[in-house]
Amino acid sequence: MVRANLQPNQVAFRVPPKCNKFDIHSYLTNIYGVNVQEVRTMNYATRYKKDRSGKLIKASSAFKKAIVTLDNEFKWPSEPEWCELDNEQHKVGTKAAGRKMKGWRFRGTPEERATQKDVNERIQARMEESQKSQKKK
Repeated sequence: MVRANLQPNQVAFRVPPKCNKFDIHSYLTNIYGVNVQEVRTMNYATRYKKDRSGKLIKASSAFKKAIVTLDNEFKWPSEPEWCELDNEQHKVGTKAAGRKMKGWRFRGTPEERATQKDVNERIQARMEESQKSQKKK
């Protein structure tokens, strides 16, 4: 999502510059099963900034913005349950990596270590379940 001041049945996306309106329309209809009424696109050029020495540095890449009008009001789907576990793992790992970057050589508190162990066990169990389900197919 790019912009919030759209109508309830409109959604804005950043898409690669090579995508055209037909690609965006067919992608949304075939993959997500939504009925698309209209697709509008805008191209944004690469932006450059100058550093202290006067050299040009790429500030942001070129992109295309697509505003898609849908038949029905757009509602974000609920977040899948595995996302919560991944977010928890990211939070625990970031904390440990931050300590390491600062030069700290001690382990985390017992609570942090227990949390990290629990998260890793749940992720391992999820991976084993997905492998079993793939083997059954």
